[in-house]
Amino acid sequence: MIDLLIGAALVAAAETPTETASSAIARGMAAEEAGDGPAMLAAARSLEALGAKPRDGEADLAEHWRGLALARGIADKTPPVRGRALGPGYSRGTLPAGAALSTEQVFLAGQKAEIALVPQVGRNLAIRISARDKVICERARAAPRVTCSWLPVFTNRVAIRVANQSREPARFYLVSN
Repeated sequence: MIDLLIGAALVAAAETPTETASSAIARGMAAEEAGDGPAMLAAARSLEALGAKPRDGEADLAEHWRGLALARGIADKTPPVRGRALGPGYSRGTLPAGAALSTEQVFLAGQKAEIALVPQVGRNLAIRISARDKVICERARAAPRVTCSWLPVFTNRVAIRVANQSREPARFYLVSN
């Protein structure tokens, strides 16, 4: 029994920064949808503790959710977390029904690469990651999130395609390390 508990603790501790960030974003999106101030503040703290930052020019989710929580009267008594110098990043997108978005990102050889897709609740999105005409990962998912991870043999650029399979517009976040 003790061995099982230790094994479970090791599995829980093995969560990657991308998994942690995408989970925090999924929790924050659900909390915002529900108007749950304490949960929004918790999601903001998780992103800050990781040092997760948006891509240049995009809104910072941690600041956004912290602001919404404070506006609802939730007291934030913890000191700000400085976080790490580097960490996962995220990008927000919106796709009309049936539309797709393509982007690219470079990943380094020999370092675990991860991309997570966090779709809006109730929307079905698909993600396809490929390099040099070879599919690395292809998945369809509704909320809360889906993660693709691999170990690049060479430093190269990968193509990332997100498609909205819903009949309504869909918001989403793309999280990567």
